[in-house]
Amino acid sequence: MTVLLAALMLSGLPMLWPAGAAPGPSAVAPTTPAKTGASAAPEDVLSVAGALDLMALALGSGVPLVTAVEVVAERSGPVVAGHLRQVVAALRWGVAEPRAWDGLPSIWHPAGQAVALAGMAGVPPAGLLKRAASDMRRAEQRRIEEATGRLSVLVVIPLGLCFLPAFALLTVVPVIAALAGDLLAGMR
Repeated sequence: MTVLLAALMLSGLPMLWPAGAAPGPSAVAPTTPAKTGASAAPEDVLSVAGALDLMALALGSGVPLVTAVEVVAERSGPVVAGHLRQVVAALRWGVAEPRAWDGLPSIWHPAGQAVALAGMAGVPPAGLLKRAASDMRRAEQRRIEEATGRLSVLVVIPLGLCFLPAFALLTVVPVIAALAGDLLAGMR
């Protein structure tokens, strides 16, 4: 009986899993680039933050923005490299530096904003890009902590639905049955 109840509860567990999150290795390795920052996979956010840090280092050494972006694109993964090559192409075609980031997914908006702010202030964008990368990592850490908190709540559901009824059936019911048997035997 308990095994049947446990099997029923576990078959309904996938319905309780958070939408869009597949358990297992497929949740770790994204196959397509994310379109928004909120739905970006953790690797995408960390890859973009790493690319921004590398651009900041290159820009800090005095390299022009287009060269820094091109060098980082050559040494990045396929998704990040594709996005950065798009920026390089836009810059080479004469698009203004802040506008070159506009066609990318929203995860790149902090980079575009940093370049735009640096251009308005007349300062090198290296420090602002480094700050944007730090902010992205901090936001990703917060997102992971929130997801962990939601997961801890979801882990309690099988405990309440499977283990507590099993505990009641295997310990409480036999004790009550034994006490009831003793009580009935004493009444005769």
